[in-house]
Amino acid sequence: MSTLWLDLEADMFGISKVHEYVIRTGEYRYSYESDVASCIKDIEKLLTRLQSYAPQHELMICLGHSTNFRYSVYPQYKSNRRGIQRAAGYSAFREYLQRHYSNTVLPGVEADDVLGIMYRPGDLLYSPDKDLRTIAGDHLLLNGEVMTVPQLEADRQFFKQSLIGDSSDGYPGLPGCGAKHKMFDSEEWLTCNTEQEFWLFVQKRYALNVGRLKEKFGDADPFKVSLTMARCARILRAGEYDFMNERPVLWEGPG
Repeated sequence: MSTLWLDLEADMFGISKVHEYVIRTGEYRYSYESDVASCIKDIEKLLTRLQSYAPQHELMICLGHSTNFRYSVYPQYKSNRRGIQRAAGYSAFREYLQRHYSNTVLPGVEADDVLGIMYRPGDLLYSPDKDLRTIAGDHLLLNGEVMTVPQLEADRQFFKQSLIGDSSDGYPGLPGCGAKHKMFDSEEWLTCNTEQEFWLFVQKRYALNVGRLKEKFGDADPFKVSLTMARCARILRAGEYDFMNERPVLWEGPG
């Protein structure tokens, strides 16, 4: 049976926050209370909806591990989120899903990596995170439509992400490069058709900004910095996880 691989972590976080309340327990005293039962009700409503769109697929929830290889690649990864607390009942919410639904956790990687690693032709992917568009394949949308991402477009999005970074994940990419930078309208970029061509384009842009790299990263080596940013941006794909040793295979470049 084909599988619908589900990255629900953003949904779980949002739902758990909706059902977290501040209650007054006394004069000048307040406490948090989580309504985990309502969290479960909401997530099961979402799961039922997604299953109705893909009745021939087995649901498999993908969850992130307590460790994440990107912190060793770039220590500032997601440092902007360190002050954001999960809801008080989040752990119980997650444990419920793990007890009652098929789920997959791989040591050292995030939930979206699990999707990318495990996806095979005929499967479906679901995630509200647009970063998953770097994985070629069939993506189930919340309205029930299926969007097919071709390999070329998945590669294009990955290499673009390596340049623009991701402020929500705390890695900056190439200083001064945003999603609407004129370089992405250039013929040189638009005519890239292979991973090698994209990677040469990325490296060239980093090499042209050595001064900014030194200022931002304290390192003027364009290859080292560009590879670090690419590894942060890379949602792992099939073949990029060592199951025997339970660790990701770091991206080294095309081929």
